[in-house]
Order: sequence, then C-alpha cells, then structure tokens
Amino acid sequence: MTFEGARIEQQAIADDLAEEVRGACLGMRVARLHRIVARVFDQALQTVGLSLPQMEILTVLMSATGPVRPAALAGRLMLERSSVSRNLALMKTRGWVAVVETSPTGRAMSVTITDTGVAAFTSASTAWRGAQTSAAAMLGPAAASMLDQWLDLHAEMAASGSDAESRVQQR
Repeated sequence: MTFEGARIEQQAIADDLAEEVRGACLGMRVARLHRIVARVFDQALQTVGLSLPQMEILTVLMSATGPVRPAALAGRLMLERSSVSRNLALMKTRGWVAVVETSPTGRAMSVTITDTGVAAFTSASTAWRGAQTSAAAMLGPAAASMLDQWLDLHAEMAASGSDAESRVQQR
C-alpha cells in the first residue's frame, strides 16, 4: 500500500470512529449534561458568593460530627484533592472554614465549618432551591432517584474494588 493509500485508509477509520463517538459516547454525554446542570447551580449560587463545589463542601461539613480531613472530603465528593484544597483555601480566606487540627509535620490537617460558613451556607437556600427546581424540571421527575442509584452502585463497586477503573488498571 502506498503512503497516500495508507493515509486515506487512516482517514476513513478516523471518520468512522468520530461518527461512532459522536453518536454513542456516554462519557461525552455525561460531561455535557454535567456542564449544563452545574451551570444552572453555579449561576444561582454565585448570587450569594458560592460555587457548587463550595456548596458541596459546606454541606458535608454541616453534617459532619467533627473535623474532616480534605482527603476525606475529596473521597466523599468524588473530587480531586487539588480541587478540594483550592476551594478550602478560598473558603478559609472568606472565614467559612477553619483549620482545627494539623499533624506535627503540617502535612495533614482537618477543617470544620465556622459560624460565618454556616451563615454563607444558609444564605444560599433560596438560590439553591431555585437551581434545584430548574434542574429537576430539565432532567425530569425520575432523575434524582436514577442518579442516586448510579452513584450508590459506583460507591459499592469502588468499596469492593471492582469498579471499572480498577478492572482496567489490572489488565
């Protein structure tokens, strides 16, 4: 096969793959859906100075029975540790969280919500409820229960070490 023939064949394969991905890729669809829904919440929450990840962190801290380590927050929220760290740094600057425990080396810490953080959290109630209503209308009445089922399934698989990522990495 000539160089030109190989290039044409590779282009045909690429075109077919692009068409298949465009029409069937669940990852791209979920990513788009995430951006749409997150935008609804971020636009509403920004009116009170919060972002959706910050609202998530405050929610976890509100229900915590004591100080929480950033790594535990990241795991619970399925966020990257660096994202949690960036948000906690901003939230600490705003007085919403306080570092209450630090290891002797200074590498491990725990945080808790402050009274100012509780005030920021509660000030978001109207904005959050409006975004929740909009998102529920966009996604339909069964969306919340379906999402909970998928997230619970993922959590169960991750806890048992049988999630898709670990299966792929073991191959």
